[in-house]
Amino acid sequence: MWPWGHLALAYLLYSPLYRFRYRTPPTWPGVALLVVGSQGPDLVDKPLAWTLDVLPTGRSLGHSVILGTAIVAVVVVVLRRLDLPGWPFAFGYYTHLLGDSIRPVLDGRFHDLAFLLWPVVSQTPPAEPKAGILRYLLDARLEGSVVVDLGLAGVAVALWVLEGAPGVRGLWIAIRGRLVPTTE
Repeated sequence: MWPWGHLALAYLLYSPLYRFRYRTPPTWPGVALLVVGSQGPDLVDKPLAWTLDVLPTGRSLGHSVILGTAIVAVVVVVLRRLDLPGWPFAFGYYTHLLGDSIRPVLDGRFHDLAFLLWPVVSQTPPAEPKAGILRYLLDARLEGSVVVDLGLAGVAVALWVLEGAPGVRGLWIAIRGRLVPTTE
């Protein structure tokens, strides 16, 4: 899945659950934490594998349910100490793993799910880009999974806008509070 697909999947699952639980659209800072969580496994693995060459694949440490759960636990503890909700980050993180598992399951390629149990289960390293994340994203072609993920992102953006673009006001207030000095 592409970054926008991971974000879309996370938001499309998070929003109705949040609405069901709290009877209101998602809010700041939960939406921001969901965004970061939905990209988390790739933010860990892609640079370490594709740029620094310290991991065997772009789906290993951060994509492992075993090690990823440790990452999530540490982040949730830190967020709680900062008086922020940890569950949106965790939700986004695990929907990323779900998103990366959908295609192998649908195609019956269950052996391609070995990344979920790395390093306990070894995996055959796939052919991966060695030019880094930015080059990989810039070389994307408008076909196949890119188009599907963009469609999913379009639906998510539409829902987000219909819900009042949750998170934008909170983000603006946070940024403005840092940039504009208060008068006392």
